[in-house]
Amino acid sequence: MTDSLRVMACDLAFGAPGDVPANARAVLARVEQARDRGVKALLLPELCLSGECGDMFRQQVLLDACREGAEEIARASGGLLVVFGMPLLQAASGGRLYNALAVACDGRMLGFVIKTDLPKAQKAVFDAGCPEEACWQGRALPVFRDGLVPLSAPGLPGRALVGFGDGRWPLDPRDGLCGQDLVLLAFARPAAAGRIYPVFPLEEAWFKRIGCLAYANAGAAQSTTDRVFPGDAAVFVRGRLHEYVPAFSSGVACSHPGIKYTAHPYRSADSAPDPRMPYAPLQADARVAWCRDCLEIAARGLATRVRRVGSKALTLGVSGGLDSAMALLTAMRAADILGLPREAVHAYSLPALGSSQRTRDNAMRLMAALGLPPREIDLCASVRQHFRDIGQDERVYDAAYENAQARERTQVLMDLANRLGGLMVGSGDLSELALGFTTFGGDHMSMYGVNAGLYKTAIRLILRRYAQDTDDPLLRAVLRDILNTPVSPELVPAREGRITQRTEDILGPYELNDFFLHALLGLNRSPGQILEEALAAFAGGYSKEDLLGRLRAFYRRFFRNQFKRNCLPDGPSVLGVSLSPRGGFALPSDFAAGLWLAELDRLDLGG
Repeated sequence: MTDSLRVMACDLAFGAPGDVPANARAVLARVEQARDRGVKALLLPELCLSGECGDMFRQQVLLDACREGAEEIARASGGLLVVFGMPLLQAASGGRLYNALAVACDGRMLGFVIKTDLPKAQKAVFDAGCPEEACWQGRALPVFRDGLVPLSAPGLPGRALVGFGDGRWPLDPRDGLCGQDLVLLAFARPAAAGRIYPVFPLEEAWFKRIGCLAYANAGAAQSTTDRVFPGDAAVFVRGRLHEYVPAFSSGVACSHPGIKYTAHPYRSADSAPDPRMPYAPLQADARVAWCRDCLEIAARGLATRVRRVGSKALTLGVSGGLDSAMALLTAMRAADILGLPREAVHAYSLPALGSSQRTRDNAMRLMAALGLPPREIDLCASVRQHFRDIGQDERVYDAAYENAQARERTQVLMDLANRLGGLMVGSGDLSELALGFTTFGGDHMSMYGVNAGLYKTAIRLILRRYAQDTDDPLLRAVLRDILNTPVSPELVPAREGRITQRTEDILGPYELNDFFLHALLGLNRSPGQILEEALAAFAGGYSKEDLLGRLRAFYRRFFRNQFKRNCLPDGPSVLGVSLSPRGGFALPSDFAAGLWLAELDRLDLGG
């Protein structure tokens, strides 16, 4: 049966969160595509009919549209098994709302599989219980326990295991998968650098006993608010990959007799992390792919946002530093994805009172190397006028002096975006957001922050890789000079054209701060665990006393600056970690750091 069974797995070719009619049309287009290919089973991703909708999942107009769309899809399923994700409201059971996989076959709805293992972001919306049955269009339909769906249609096995990928992940030979002829796993797994594809145990004997396994991951219909979904898919037959859909390609994966097996793109195990940068792989080839993933994921998120809001242009500031270089390369890649001309990217150097000649020159050189007109708007006069308006002494280098320059840059870029009918791209990175090293209402704010999911040290790796990859000697030269420039906000006047304000003199080394931050966000480590791991990773580089001091300063800054992160703009979680208040990291703005600092005090005393 398995050897002759034709299965297709894919994301929607188009769609948007909340646009149920368009998403339903996209599902129906895949149904027709499957029928044309002689497919018997079609798998589509989790919540593909609605997309991510947050609190709007409770709106009856959305739920009614999903019900109507699902019925239309079921009626169109003649001769096919179709599995697709949708929200399912059960009014009779107290208005409970479930994340469900609808199972339709031969022109009717067979029943549903309910997701009970909910991630944090979905627990506020969906019920984690599993009802005995579901009321659908006035009749009771089964809820398939353990996802075991009985099938009686010609050309299909007697039953299939239908489930949610992250609920059965990683695969476990003890959960009954290996005894099934057909396993269909729907995913809503955001892209993360180095982890775009799930890892399958291809060499395991039990995996090879699964007749046909397909997975389909969310993509087109999902939001890019804080995560980017790649829409990848694959079909395996007895442990061998028949076909896969690469991330962001909108293709379809099929199995059918006589197909040539495909070399699989999946790693059998994750590459070992770099001890000092545990978010990045240590192995050279894996790191190259990781760097390219970072840029592509951020660019895909930006491109989708531009498409959905109908922007005609992108505006951003180019300072001659690391973050703005990364943001500009991301914007250029997004324009390429959208098929926009380079003229749609409006990059500006915005020198003010603290700008050095080196960074001004590098900003102009970078724009020219990327084929953009080197635009400059000198803000010195407007900042000085603002100082006169508020009574600020230009000789006093205080917070008002510094922040006025950052806020003026943001105002200019946003106003330019409005005039051009565009989107203002932010360059602030994850490290700066964590440490509060952003001007509230200045570089803290944007219309889409493409670096919000990247540590400063990660941006260094990506730019270094980009400089090595490019064939343009001018672009390579300017990127290398940017990499060699001290990190600085440049808000205090330069001396003889040279940078005087160095960020790492204020915050400490970024290699430590990013290590601490990833241990906290990505690994959920305690202060004691972070200290122990830092001592091992940086052995000989920093003493225990130095690390304790740096870690204490990190915690103080991290907790004190949550108020900035609680009104954070949208931006993609490229590395799988996020400080977004919308589900990435939740914390009261006035949270007390005393417990964490007290633990560091005990460690300092040898406790």
